[in-house]
Amino acid sequence: MRTSIKPHPLSRRIAIVTRGFVVLGLWASVTTTHAAPGSLDLTFGSGNGKVIQPISTNADDNAHAMVIQPDGKIVVVGACGTTTSRDFCVARFEPSGALDDTFSGDGKVITQVGTGNSDAYAVAIQADGKIVVAGQCGNVGTRDFCLVRYNPNGTVNANFGDNGQVITAVGSGDDAAESMAIQSDGKIVVAGTCRLGSNDAFCVARYNPDGSLDDTFSSNGTVLTSVTADDDVGRAVAIQSDGKIVVAGYCGDTSVSVAYCAARYLSNGDLDDSFDFDGKVTASIGNFLDVASAIALQADGKMLIAGTTTLTTGDPAFSAIRVNPFGSLDTSFSANGRLSFSIGAGDDLGKSVAIQPDGKVVIAGTCAVASSFDFCVARLNSDGTLDNTFSVNGSTITPISANAEDRVAGMALDGDGNIVVSGSCGAAPNRDFCVARYEGGPYGARNCSLDIDGDGQVTANVDSLIHARIALGLTGNAVIGGIMFPANAKRNVWGGSSDNSIRKYLITQCGMTLP
Repeated sequence: MRTSIKPHPLSRRIAIVTRGFVVLGLWASVTTTHAAPGSLDLTFGSGNGKVIQPISTNADDNAHAMVIQPDGKIVVVGACGTTTSRDFCVARFEPSGALDDTFSGDGKVITQVGTGNSDAYAVAIQADGKIVVAGQCGNVGTRDFCLVRYNPNGTVNANFGDNGQVITAVGSGDDAAESMAIQSDGKIVVAGTCRLGSNDAFCVARYNPDGSLDDTFSSNGTVLTSVTADDDVGRAVAIQSDGKIVVAGYCGDTSVSVAYCAARYLSNGDLDDSFDFDGKVTASIGNFLDVASAIALQADGKMLIAGTTTLTTGDPAFSAIRVNPFGSLDTSFSANGRLSFSIGAGDDLGKSVAIQPDGKVVIAGTCAVASSFDFCVARLNSDGTLDNTFSVNGSTITPISANAEDRVAGMALDGDGNIVVSGSCGAAPNRDFCVARYEGGPYGARNCSLDIDGDGQVTANVDSLIHARIALGLTGNAVIGGIMFPANAKRNVWGGSSDNSIRKYLITQCGMTLP
């Protein structure tokens, strides 16, 4: 008996030969309508692109950093508790926005670190999936760098440091670990601000994979650097492909003026004198306060440093500089290498920066709207001009909670081209973790072809079959069910953020919108 199948609307321009599923129609006909870049991704959360999640009970949950795992899961870290009793807290979300119950049973972990209050400010994922969290712990005047490593299931990894924890006194007073990156050899680089004499200074500590200090780095594993004669606050760290370490932040007298600043270190901890001759760079944008919060490295070795600048009107605005590999400002970026711009009508505070595969720059932060603060995101073209294909005039403002303080802590790009922003939402003393996901667009659909599995040829029983199933409305692993991929296939799984994900390829390179 012949069964009649009603064609899926997406397949009306596609002829399918049942033997071999040879697709004769147009590739573009299977794409669905795009939400505009900058729009909330309505497949995230409960259908509105947002998630608000309490971590502790009847206390403040303040998110400070985030990272996206290779499998697309979102890890957000911060400090949970009260003003007098705070602990490290970690939450892991599925790509859908739901809490991941394979992580500590309910997706959440709270860990007391050392004595006194502990605040987590940075997070990174090891190659083996373990999660490293860094911040500060202790009492005022004696706070230290503190690290905790978690297994992928959320338990503390006892093989790291002392039962999973590492505490390091770096400077002569309070030490604040603000940022972290993991080298290709597994060593952990933590950067922040430490007391050196009568001023604050940049400080960096490098740890071996077991949590011990790496004595090949500045002889004892730590280094402190005075970038200026005043206070120097290290906020962000990045590791170049050649192993050099870049730390960015702001330097100067906060009662007079501060400027963007950066220092670059060789892999042994020495300052790199090929970076502006002494290893240090400072750059002013406005006339008073230029506060850098984040850094991202381009493939060509240039670095984007972003944050906040106070304009002549007195209002803070988003700002950024682009620095050439040898320390000079890149004048192809916004004419003189410096940029500042406003999004809302009040304070705009830049917090995080990322570079898309097509070279566009995304900056996320917090913007004042009336009596509240909201998430805000802007996207720039590679020359520093606002990207008018992104939302309205290159930026968007999003209230997460109702009439409260929604403050951005971090931002990252996922493997499907989306922009994921995290922070804290609601009013003290009961803030919660919150996450929003925005459409990023297909990055120009640069390398799309009918060779879906990337083996160098288009075959009926793999590529055309996948195409046909998508056209018929199949989703998830059903798209590739039963398909035998050739040994040289570059893409052989459906989801996730790795390079062998077919879904990622179709979205980022072919411009598809897929569930």
